[in-house]
Amino acid sequence: MEVTTVKIHKNTKFALEALKRDSETYGDIINRLISEKLNKNMKKELIDAYKNMGKKDLETLEEWENASNEL
Repeated sequence: MEVTTVKIHKNTKFALEALKRDSETYGDIINRLISEKLNKNMKKELIDAYKNMGKKDLETLEEWENASNEL
C-alpha cells in the first residue's frame, strides 16, 4: 500500500492519540472513524427508509379499510 504524509495541527494529533486503541496507527484510527461515520449514516438512512415504508403500508391499509367499509 502506498503511503503519504499529511500535515495536521498538534492538537489534532493529540486528539487522534486520545482515540487510539492498542497498537493502532494514525491511519488505522482515521479509517476506523471513517467507517464508524459511514455506518452511522447508513443506519440513519435505513431507519428513515423503514419509517417511510411503514407510512406507505399504513396508507394502503387505510385505503383498504375504507374500500371494505363501502361494501
